[in-house]
Amino acid sequence: MTRNTDLSNKFNQTFDVLIVGGGIYGATMLWEATSRGLSALLIEMNDFCSATSANSLKTIHGGLRYLQTLDLKRVRESIRERQILLRIAPHLVQPLSCLMPTAGHMMKSKEVMTMGLLMNDFISMDRNTAVPDFNHLKNGIIINKARAREQIPFVNFDVYTGAANWFDGQAYNSERLVFGFIQSAVEKGAQAVNYIKAEQFLIHNDQVQGVKAVDTITNSEYEIKADTVITTTGAWTNKICPESVKIPFIPSKAINLIVKKRLAENAIGINSGIEYKNGVKTFRRKSRNLFIAPWRHYTIIGTTHLPYDGDPDEYKVSKSDIQDFLLELNDLMPNTELKESDVTFFHGGVLPLKTLPEAGRDVQLLEQYQIFNSEIKGLYNVIGVKYTTARDVAEKTINRIYKKKGLKRLFNTRKEPLHGGDIDDYLAFVDDIKKDVESVLDDNVVLQLVRNYGTTCTKVIKLIEEKPELAQRLAENTNVIKAQVVYAVKYESAEKLADVVLRRTELGSGEYPSDEALNAAAKLMGNELGWDKSRIDSEIEYVKQKYQPQ
Repeated sequence: MTRNTDLSNKFNQTFDVLIVGGGIYGATMLWEATSRGLSALLIEMNDFCSATSANSLKTIHGGLRYLQTLDLKRVRESIRERQILLRIAPHLVQPLSCLMPTAGHMMKSKEVMTMGLLMNDFISMDRNTAVPDFNHLKNGIIINKARAREQIPFVNFDVYTGAANWFDGQAYNSERLVFGFIQSAVEKGAQAVNYIKAEQFLIHNDQVQGVKAVDTITNSEYEIKADTVITTTGAWTNKICPESVKIPFIPSKAINLIVKKRLAENAIGINSGIEYKNGVKTFRRKSRNLFIAPWRHYTIIGTTHLPYDGDPDEYKVSKSDIQDFLLELNDLMPNTELKESDVTFFHGGVLPLKTLPEAGRDVQLLEQYQIFNSEIKGLYNVIGVKYTTARDVAEKTINRIYKKKGLKRLFNTRKEPLHGGDIDDYLAFVDDIKKDVESVLDDNVVLQLVRNYGTTCTKVIKLIEEKPELAQRLAENTNVIKAQVVYAVKYESAEKLADVVLRRTELGSGEYPSDEALNAAAKLMGNELGWDKSRIDSEIEYVKQKYQPQ
């Protein structure tokens, strides 16, 4: 997957499907369309997975909380999609043990949670079907107060009676999961181009015919022709839609924090009821779960939501946003004493609300995805709410297009491994790679290569065979090697330093990677892309700003 300066050759046809927006929903849509034999193009105005999809808690969950309202349809959808991801991307999605403290004799009691876990296990009896053995999910159990206290040391167990323990999935690298869908589609003939901004729909006789777009790197303008256009742009949808087909979208700002402290070895779901001020209004977060999960050697915590009435292009996480979130966390977990200095990184995204809350009322997110059939023929606007079920929404959307074309519905993407995901025995595969490169790469480097690239890690290693110096780490404090930077430029459309640091590798996805690592990565990219010193310096400065709240 490469990006050329002149993109005319990529756009010189009329596509069956043009997808605007390169997050998880756009990526799954591209894979779904391509797997059905449709000619498809994905364009993204920035880099792939650089906006809302980058604000991910990394949890691939089976919808346990939907049992509270007996929404069995959504439970089954979530269970199926979790199973699919554990099967088709086993290097990127693996089991996660989760705990929720029990209390009293109502909804959070041991009795009710026991019934909930039994029902969940029954409904998800097929959760391990065709999933590699190393990715199987165990049955849920209730653990007693003493054991729960050991596993959740930061919670005051004077008010709790024990904990419910269930298993979900977690993405080791959610950005590379997006790339997995995109690369799988490209291997089957799709086109995917980043830094292409759709500015206006091409419409004739109430029928969409494509978009006018601009390359934000070269400023070249293009008319891209397509029979069907699907937007998966979230909060940006109404910025490109004609007035007549604008969709209802009430934005909220969503924030996750990453802290260097490892708070627990299990993920914890726990209620928080603190109040936030947003201008002159106060909004409650009553009875909303916070999720605190171990991730790599960090803890990732989220998600907090507040209404947002600004331009999505201008949204940034502020210092006060982080301070308010830490106040909430320390109120909930006083033993942790989290400080601003513990926060190594933060995520910010714009998600849809169900309704605009009145002062003093709860903030409620939109609960279900929406597929809008536009008055303009051939135009579909898709709004997603969950990372886990993006593939399912793509399947449903492409089914609508198939139905209009009089074609039979298909379910190709439920079983076929994603790019790098054809691994039956994970441990055996890791051992084989270790033996092959034991004289060149140490075990920690091999492990991160396999976790990020799966079977395609051999393509990264091949670069080392051609240039042995690419086996070097970018810095002593990272397991990311020079070959990964070169690979990202040559084969993964990396155009900017941030593309490599934040998305193509794990170099800076948890914390600032160090000046040494950043300079080394920038120099390598500069050599590949012909950057001068001024460009290298500006790329470095841009990445540094990503770690500073506004």
